[in-house]
Amino acid sequence: MINKISRCLISVSDKTGLDAVLEILKKFNIEIISTGGTYKYIKEKNYDCSEISSYTNFPEILDGRVKTLHPKVHGGILNIRHNKIHQKQMKDNKIQNIDLVIINLYPFENKLKEKVIFEDMIENIDIGGPSMLRSAAKNFNNVTVIPSSNFYDQLINELNTNNGATSLDFRKTMANETFNETAFYDSLIANWMSNQNNIKFSQKKTIPGRLIQKLRYGENPHQESCVFEIVNENKGFSNLKQVQGKELSHNNYLDSFNAYSLVNDFNVNEKVCAIIKHNNPCGCALNDNGLLAYQNALAGDPTSAFGGVVAFNFEINEEIASKLTEKFYEVVLCPKVNDKAKSILAAKKNLRVLEYDLPKKNHYLSATFMQKTFLLQDENIFLTKEKDLKIVTKTKPTTSEIKNLLFANQVCKHVKSNAIVICNKNKTLGIGCGQTSRVGSSKIACEYAKKNFPGEILGSTAASDAFFPFADGLESLIKLGVKSIIQPGGSIKDKDVIEAADKAGVSMVFTGIRNFKH
Repeated sequence: MINKISRCLISVSDKTGLDAVLEILKKFNIEIISTGGTYKYIKEKNYDCSEISSYTNFPEILDGRVKTLHPKVHGGILNIRHNKIHQKQMKDNKIQNIDLVIINLYPFENKLKEKVIFEDMIENIDIGGPSMLRSAAKNFNNVTVIPSSNFYDQLINELNTNNGATSLDFRKTMANETFNETAFYDSLIANWMSNQNNIKFSQKKTIPGRLIQKLRYGENPHQESCVFEIVNENKGFSNLKQVQGKELSHNNYLDSFNAYSLVNDFNVNEKVCAIIKHNNPCGCALNDNGLLAYQNALAGDPTSAFGGVVAFNFEINEEIASKLTEKFYEVVLCPKVNDKAKSILAAKKNLRVLEYDLPKKNHYLSATFMQKTFLLQDENIFLTKEKDLKIVTKTKPTTSEIKNLLFANQVCKHVKSNAIVICNKNKTLGIGCGQTSRVGSSKIACEYAKKNFPGEILGSTAASDAFFPFADGLESLIKLGVKSIIQPGGSIKDKDVIEAADKAGVSMVFTGIRNFKH
């Protein structure tokens, strides 16, 4: 069903691209009605336009809060053209049809970024705009609605193709986009209000997501995937800037986020490198020398590092870039890559190189989606410190062992449960992950340590993401040569586990904090 457009209402905060729209409206002799700043803009461009107050014969009142909330506006939009009762009421009340509505809303999102005062935020909540958008979208059979400048080109093409008219398919698509736009807008407001009122889990929860890009495929090639940004959240990972390389895949995003999360879980003055494969660290190291941090992380499991994601919490220089090009990686991410390093990495054309903003350690909610349900929880940003440790064994850990224990514990947070991490000198020697028993994870971690670091095992430390339910979880670690262990504690068998450590002359500390990662 093709609908000819005779009258258009325009009210936009963002004037970007509007000139091209005005030109096409003039081409097809479409009457324009407008409001406030938009009216002034249109008149300055020498286009014919009626101001909204003249059209409704009612002034703007309440400092502009009420200007388009009027029967002549909403009647003109909402009436069903083939409904005889509607048309009689339109005639009796001298209301004219409005066939095209072009609206973009008060810039509430921009004001969130500017962190303006509460009273100004309230005044940037658009009322008339969403009302007109929703009215026009509801009546898509008769009315065309354009909710964003992103769709101006499509509108212009549609009008040119149909000689000043629009097709039903186009109107339905724009109605769909409009309801997405108003829902997104209201979601921003609702979440802002919840934050203002310190309401973490409200009775209804909306998530304002904006499409960043469509990905090549999902976890597997037969699955489609897109990546969305949740607006007004921690911008660290969301502000990724791709310096070079192929487009990111679904799995690239997952691995990159885990790598980013791990290296940024440490203090900003500590240089950390981590290599992630299939959502698990295969190596991680901390060192004042950035190159050594990378080399030590790679040594943790050089075989598994192939095709992995390498993350840094510091700037990459040319020396590190040269070493990175010696291996095959899918992704490299860091806060910054210097110009010489960019030139070196450019030799690997398919290598995805990403820069990100350093994050702030704020308490945000993390979502996990499961078909029709989703889970919300606090992000796990807890950083265990020496003062948090409770020594439970007769043997006390040395100062260097405590440093290694804290490092191992921090890495362990980012390993799939059940997780065991063996470290020495602030680098991982062996990581056991994702096993259904803690004993199994311990054995895997020990095997990697023996394979890659046979000469550095004695005096090493081990971390567990949860308590050891039985003393047998310690057996392979003690046999390997581990001399200190960090774990949450809290098992009914804690006494047996402590006795096993005492018998072996191993020190053990409890954190009281479990770090499961499912």
